[in-house]
Amino acid sequence: MKQKEMIEIIEEVFKNIDKLCGKILKNFNADDIHDFRVEVKKLRAFLRLLDIKRDRAIIPKQLKTFYRYAGNVRNIQLYEQTLFEYIKAHDVKKPDEYIKLLNNEKKYWKKEACNLVKDNDFSKTKKKILKGLPAKLEKSGIKKFVQNNLDNLKLQLHYLNDDNTLHSVRKILKDIFYNWDYIKYYAVLPAAISNREALKLLTATLGEFIDKFMQLEFLKPVYLDKINNENEKILLKKIRTSWLRKKRAIKEKLQPELANLKQQLINLEVSVG
Repeated sequence: MKQKEMIEIIEEVFKNIDKLCGKILKNFNADDIHDFRVEVKKLRAFLRLLDIKRDRAIIPKQLKTFYRYAGNVRNIQLYEQTLFEYIKAHDVKKPDEYIKLLNNEKKYWKKEACNLVKDNDFSKTKKKILKGLPAKLEKSGIKKFVQNNLDNLKLQLHYLNDDNTLHSVRKILKDIFYNWDYIKYYAVLPAAISNREALKLLTATLGEFIDKFMQLEFLKPVYLDKINNENEKILLKKIRTSWLRKKRAIKEKLQPELANLKQQLINLEVSVG
């Protein structure tokens, strides 16, 4: 891949990023935030493929920070949706004090996001990235990217009982997924992720786990200790118990799939070696 093609890819991503950022600042729609974050993840994955050497983070600070602030808003939005579904399904009284707490936090992150990019865009961020592009991407560079990800994946899969490991596993798989069109002719992958649909399905299941993990973050003592209404606390602790069971069920579903992937990675290393 020549630098001209790299520039075209990055220009297209930033065109989408700028468009979605404008839409987010108007109404903070959860779908717009999701699409924005996907574009940033695609950009990050592509820059990792290019193996750009830099002193700072691969994504410049302003874009990375807006990504985080908008993500915080979306996490609360999705959490509230799931919370309201539970309340409706179980016909219980809304925890008004708790909901107010969530709304205040959501307003805070919206304000932070707006202030960050007020009267600015991501043109400087784009220039920084374009300035650091290599002259070309060789076949050897693609193979190195794939191998580094598979090595890291195998390392992470040694710690399947750790919830944070599953976050790392999904990030690695997503890097492969987002770069699929650039690596598919050069990558030797284990059978479990050897085609795009299988890879997509596995990352989707990991996404379900992470969603539940994030929901439980809002039920930690840092939130519950701020609630004065004891009835609300009792309800929220009941919800937490229910969602912990669901999180464990998703993890149990993932365990054999990831164990199989781990064994395939070991077998692949032996066969290639």
